[in-house]
Amino acid sequence: MVSPQTIQQSNTRVAGLPKGLVALFIGATAGIGQSTLRQLGQRASSPRIYTVARPAAVAAHEELLATLRQTNPDAVFHLIAADVSLISGVDKVVTAVREKESKLDILFMSPGFMPFDGRQETSEGLEPSMTTRYYSRQRAVEQLLPLLNAAPSPRVVSVLAGGMEAPLNEQDLDLKNPDNFSTWNANYHAATMSTLGLERVAQENSRLSITHWLPGPVATRGLAAVKSKGIDPPHQKSEEEASALGLFLATSDRYAVNGGLVNLDAGLEVAKRSAGGIFIINPEGDTSDNERVLSDMRGRGVDEAVWKFTQETFARVSKFKDHL
Repeated sequence: MVSPQTIQQSNTRVAGLPKGLVALFIGATAGIGQSTLRQLGQRASSPRIYTVARPAAVAAHEELLATLRQTNPDAVFHLIAADVSLISGVDKVVTAVREKESKLDILFMSPGFMPFDGRQETSEGLEPSMTTRYYSRQRAVEQLLPLLNAAPSPRVVSVLAGGMEAPLNEQDLDLKNPDNFSTWNANYHAATMSTLGLERVAQENSRLSITHWLPGPVATRGLAAVKSKGIDPPHQKSEEEASALGLFLATSDRYAVNGGLVNLDAGLEVAKRSAGGIFIINPEGDTSDNERVLSDMRGRGVDEAVWKFTQETFARVSKFKDHL
């Protein structure tokens, strides 16, 4: 376990990073993403930070950014209006960032929800809870690789369920069949496909540090929705506690392939990566070992099947968009 004191000490040194850090937050209109955005926005020196909000949430999110501009007048905040439950929405975000930036230091992703109301579909033919938790994140990472690889120490943090990977329904990866879809199946599919997809990206981009993090129960609106279903998990954290660790994951060299941002404290070692090349991190900030499940899937080529299915899905959605 990484102590809260170590996390706080590391986070105070974010202010000493070179000016002009560029970050993109997807899923920061509430919860862990918003709190981590606030922490980075308050601490970094002259950062350029991009964040995304659905049109209905733009006004409220702009109020937060106005407060951050007052707190850190040298920071520049860009708000992009887009719906990331759609792949086309993610593409809009990518285009907006590419038009203004030549690098991207941090990509922090935390959108998503648990589908308690059964399987639904977006206009693109995808289930929205799986889109926000898997497809949209994977699309963002892949489309932003040129900017990430141009940064001196690029970081990707996906806040979901690293370490909770489970066997997939390999004949129905999108859980299209209603008989295969459930709240928990959708959760496990999104988490497992995320790890396998991010590992594939890591293997082809050796300078990119990727973290798939399970934050555990955090007092957010999402947890409130879970509690409304009669589920009250133990060991709940505040948003402030979780976001402190979120900033630590995004900036500490403990979770970096080659260092380059906030140096490690004495006695703290670089976290161990999965055999697929990413950091799978538990709620305490330590490596989560789920190799028994993951190595079996890699050995049987499930990772390749997930990659192929995902690319075919992106191609189909893009073709649909082009015909609108």
